[in-house]
Amino acid sequence: MGDQLLSTNNTRDKRNPITEFEDEAEDGDIVREDRRIRKVPKVLHFKRHNEEDYYTPKLVSFGPYYHGLEELRLGEEWKHEVFTTFFSSSGKDKEFFLREISKVIDQIRNCYVGVSRDSYDDGALAEMMLLDTCFAIYLMKIAMGDYEKIIHFYRHIGVPALSLVLRDMYLLENQIPLWFIKLLYGIQYGNTEEGWTLICKFSIHISAKDSRLSRILRQGKKQPFHLLDAVYRVFVLELENAKKPVKKCRWWPWRKENPNEFVAAAHRDLELDSAGKRPAKKYQWWSWRKKNPNEFENPKPNRQSRSVTDLKAKGIHFKPSSECLKDINFESYTFYGQLQLPVCVFTVHSKLLFTHMIAFEMNPESGGEYTVTFYVSFLKSLIVKSEDVKELREKKILFSSLDYDEQIVEAIKEINIGGYGTDIMFDDVKRAIENHCSSKSKTWIAELIYTYFRNPWTVTALLAATFLLCLTFLQTYYTMNPK
Repeated sequence: MGDQLLSTNNTRDKRNPITEFEDEAEDGDIVREDRRIRKVPKVLHFKRHNEEDYYTPKLVSFGPYYHGLEELRLGEEWKHEVFTTFFSSSGKDKEFFLREISKVIDQIRNCYVGVSRDSYDDGALAEMMLLDTCFAIYLMKIAMGDYEKIIHFYRHIGVPALSLVLRDMYLLENQIPLWFIKLLYGIQYGNTEEGWTLICKFSIHISAKDSRLSRILRQGKKQPFHLLDAVYRVFVLELENAKKPVKKCRWWPWRKENPNEFVAAAHRDLELDSAGKRPAKKYQWWSWRKKNPNEFENPKPNRQSRSVTDLKAKGIHFKPSSECLKDINFESYTFYGQLQLPVCVFTVHSKLLFTHMIAFEMNPESGGEYTVTFYVSFLKSLIVKSEDVKELREKKILFSSLDYDEQIVEAIKEINIGGYGTDIMFDDVKRAIENHCSSKSKTWIAELIYTYFRNPWTVTALLAATFLLCLTFLQTYYTMNPK
């Protein structure tokens, strides 16, 4: 029956929903038709013995890559239940939805890699995308507090499944194009803009970020292509500032508004780089290498990786910066230093989310900045024991819903960065930290305070030792000079 409904392909509406999505986008947003939902690079699939597989869904598939697996059969039953209860009961039957989807079936197929008509004919692909997208909308409404759907989920699916189902929505290979979610939402509810608002709010919700950041998902030259893309942008972008920004993460919006000043700034940066400053962007690295062959062939000694507690002992204080992962800065003062780090919330799914954002960065769609990869690599050097986590928690930089600090340490260690053990984006920060720590004049007072004044007991011991030393000196003096 599905094939009969889709036999109208020859007379399909020639309107392109992706183009319509582009026309409706704000600030000139563009959604290119050649964008794809990519697969996880094979190098990331290699795992140690008994290591959990973070790249395949546990309960529910979204899209064609994992559709039809025997272990996901229960999820397929849930999709039919949800569609029957909340979508077909609205007066629009399944055939109506399939007819509408048939108009865009070619665009849907082109959003995935290797989904040929031999594996999925138009009818099967349309029905699969219908059920998957309806279930995704259903889950997003649950996460945003839709009481009716929450009660339905608890009664028909069960509370324990909610965390695993939401987990499956993060996976890179388990994504649905956002333009199609918006399109189907409009068909069902008659308001595509509400669908886009739901997507933005859900992305902020699962990222545990400031709700004002939803603005960034509507800005830029291209809107996010799928949910993981949207969540990724929440982590790496920042709200616009009216004035010229100082923070790196606020540079891009200002660049768009001030193109002439950006050109001048680019030339200034080029002069700095040619003078010996290594670039922060990957695409600048090779040009810098050609202009600085001597420094590349004879690099400076490797900088040490210092943990939070090591840096604290050197007189470096920690302060929250913003929620943008690029916003890492260091300032060195006369007798202390200050390291500003982005605020981060760790939940039970944070390891999975970071793992898939890194996998997303290693695909062409991300733009090749590797922001999350560099951030996680930097974080791995900072956090090596529970005392490091405790210090960042006390400074309001790290928040967690986990029970123990050790769980955060283990989660950070296990995030797969694909062997990309560098953080060149923050190279200047690490160099400044190392210069500060290598300066005896800047650290000796800090080390003195850390050693003898970090708690009341060490202070008491120091005072007692000083008092005894004074008594010994006085006794010796009066022994030698009795008069």
